Amino acid sequence: MPRQGSRCFLVVRAQEWMCALPLEEVEETMRPLPVAPVSAAPVFVRGVCLVRGTPSPVVSLAVLLGGAHAQPGPGLRFVSLRVPEGRLALEVDEVRGLKWMEEGTLDDVPPLLRATASGHLQRLGSFDGRLLAVLGASHLLPETLWERLENGSGKGGA
Repeated sequence: MPRQGSRCFLVVRAQEWMCALPLEEVEETMRPLPVAPVSAAPVFVRGVCLVRGTPSPVVSLAVLLGGAHAQPGPGLRFVSLRVPEGRLALEVDEVRGLKWMEEGTLDDVPPLLRATASGHLQRLGSFDGRLLAVLGASHLLPETLWERLENGSGKGGA
């Protein structure tokens, strides 16, 4: 049971990165859907898919975080995020589940976009400011914190 002052995150993996997405921004997780490429889109945008009948851009979290160093490939899961225009599908390799974390647990963990994003911030901001806000509230999880969360010790809880 969550404690007061804790927040729920959906933990996902994109290649070697473990990321915590604020649950209030997540609509659902799903198997990957067919993606139609879009010309002149930023490199991290794989294309567009139909999520519950709504055209939704598909953003590869691995390419967004790793830039040219990421090995592009089809993710194994999509995470549908709420954006003012409708939905956005975030492509990830694995959904690890929900984790409740005390607010202070993430104080020393850099926000996802400050720690990575390989120079994509300007393109991302012009692509979708709301996604920038969602990812700005997300966090990379260092291996030591993830191990504590998995073992049920430390300041996080399931």
